[in-house]
Amino acid sequence: MDYDVIIVGAGHNGLVASFYLARAGLNVLVLEAKGMIGGSCVTEELIPGYRFSSCANALWALRPKIAKDLALNERGLKVESRLALRLLQDGRYLLTGSLTHGDAAVELLNVQNEIAKFSAADAAAYPRWREFTTRITRIFGPHLLEKPPRLHEIYAGCTDPDDKKVLDAIMTNSIADLADRFFESDVMRDVGVGADIGDPHDVGSGLLFALMTAMGEYTETGAGVDNGFVQGGMGRLTQLMGQAVSEQGVVIRTHAAVTRILIESGKTSGVELASGETVRSRVVISNLDPKRTFLSLFAASDLDYRFLDRVRHLQTHVAAGLKFHCALSELPEFRVVGGLTEQQTRNALFFIAPNRAYRIAAWRAAAVGDLPAEPIVSGSFPSLFDPPLAPNGRYTMSAYVLWAPVRPRRGTWSERRAEMAECLIRMMDRYTINFRRSLIDYVLLTPSDLEQRNFLTDGNIHHVDGIPSQLLWQRPMEELAHYRAPIAGVYLCGAGTHPWGEVSGAPGHNAAHVVLADMGKG
Repeated sequence: MDYDVIIVGAGHNGLVASFYLARAGLNVLVLEAKGMIGGSCVTEELIPGYRFSSCANALWALRPKIAKDLALNERGLKVESRLALRLLQDGRYLLTGSLTHGDAAVELLNVQNEIAKFSAADAAAYPRWREFTTRITRIFGPHLLEKPPRLHEIYAGCTDPDDKKVLDAIMTNSIADLADRFFESDVMRDVGVGADIGDPHDVGSGLLFALMTAMGEYTETGAGVDNGFVQGGMGRLTQLMGQAVSEQGVVIRTHAAVTRILIESGKTSGVELASGETVRSRVVISNLDPKRTFLSLFAASDLDYRFLDRVRHLQTHVAAGLKFHCALSELPEFRVVGGLTEQQTRNALFFIAPNRAYRIAAWRAAAVGDLPAEPIVSGSFPSLFDPPLAPNGRYTMSAYVLWAPVRPRRGTWSERRAEMAECLIRMMDRYTINFRRSLIDYVLLTPSDLEQRNFLTDGNIHHVDGIPSQLLWQRPMEELAHYRAPIAGVYLCGAGTHPWGEVSGAPGHNAAHVVLADMGKG
């Protein structure tokens, strides 16, 4: 064998997996089809002179244990804290978060004062909501860096009867039901809704909310990782990961697309590259999504047709979205009552989704193949806190846009790209005073673009949707939930495995430890 382990794809999860395997003494090769490492966690010059975090655009949920093990802070990782700016159509806004990490009681009071602009009752209820999310974190957090638990195992970990009641509520309610137990105002009744949740009234949407909450708040090491904007863009994070794995002896090859996982006598023997080269190994780990892995990298005769049919039917359309990157001549000024300070604008992750009805309308349009007339937009101005991303006196804006159909029912994305971009420009004009006149150029990445340039089936940034039937012991499906493929020596380590997507590193960590255990090194 040329290597003990080959990892297909140098995204952040593949890099994390390679680190732990190499640290245990294995000879590891990472193969990346593109010319740089990072997968969807990269910084790219999409417009001449302007650099963007082209897919993953902010750091959130990176596991503290992984950051510590890879010594990312010591290597120079710098993260700018962010504020959450919820924009409403009448000029009001909700601004939450802290730039100082000061006294928790003071920060709680500041949030309550913001909420009180909309409802005194909601402000009074907010501490109970925080207690609720703290219990959620305690319930689900310990399972993030472990094999995916079954439901009875989660319940067994609830020693507090009130924790069991919270778990009952999570498993049997929608996120809309949960929010309505605490809040009365439109702005707060839309709390807790994440990118994989389509209709917030769907029963089971509370489960993804619980996992997202735990990923954002649980700390394994006693000290968390700052959430926010990475200096140098998200590619800086994977560059530092690349340093860590190289020090462990991992070999990384770019421009090395894998076209086939080789199988001999019922187990893997390595991979074949687009160049025709064969590289042999005892183990192959795919950092690609499950559909691309099993439907593209194997001969059909290598896998049971019933298994392949289940893979084909994995749901991969809820998380479809757009990436809207803009070069600007001046900083847009939000149409908000009282205005914002320069610091608030600098650190704001702005969010356009005024209420639940707006969110549901955007989802229903995309679900039937239509482009949403009123899309949900979450964005920031990265060059404000990281000036080298843009030329002197110029600015960048990056936004994640929901929802978007994987394939429009009328026309194609290439035909309708300009139409969708104009819709977004009009929307930004409604929420800012000067967006259109400041716009120099833009790049709109559609689900089709994300599929082709980032190798994401259906443009799904989380590989498979975070619906209840594709979470925990069923992520992405039951026979793959422990990271093992149905062929000896083949594993998954990408966002389509437990616990979920985002730049957490948890799937890579967990897959590596399963491989080590199977090889007797755990």
